[in-house]
Amino acid sequence: MHFGKYSQGPAAVIVSLLLILLCSLSPAVSATETFYDNLQVTDLEGNSVDLGQHKGGLVLINFWATWCPPCVKEMPSLQRLQQQFDPSEFRVVLINLGQTATTVDRFLKEQSVDFSLPVYLDSKGQAFTQLSIQGMPSSFLVDATGNQIEVIMGAREWDHPANIKAVRQLLQPSAEN
Repeated sequence: MHFGKYSQGPAAVIVSLLLILLCSLSPAVSATETFYDNLQVTDLEGNSVDLGQHKGGLVLINFWATWCPPCVKEMPSLQRLQQQFDPSEFRVVLINLGQTATTVDRFLKEQSVDFSLPVYLDSKGQAFTQLSIQGMPSSFLVDATGNQIEVIMGAREWDHPANIKAVRQLLQPSAEN
């Protein structure tokens, strides 16, 4: 049976193999799963953390490392962004990639900013790999039901008025409600 000019032969095999490869590289999330499902992180004490505890509000999840200058530079603006909102409605969550609790804890204590943001560890890079993160810092905006809204690559001035306005708009109930 022919479905087109390239339905048989070597080209069809190559295209099929490429599609299989691409599908295997993309994160497998079914329609019923949320962003938080199967992401395994720990707190600074080594306890497993269910990121689903943040469902119910808008969440900005930021992947960072102490060795990443853009990550470190944007951290104070993430803290200031959080201070603009009620944590029950909007929460900034930091996930450190591949470093020990001791390293992260020492780094946070050395900073001139009082970090009141939740900080978790992805010590083995499992969440980083599962989300197919390409670089750092990387941030994920997740809605109240756990659905990913946006991926933001690179550092930002998170407390810039345009970003604060965007978060406020996302927190407003839609006209349909």
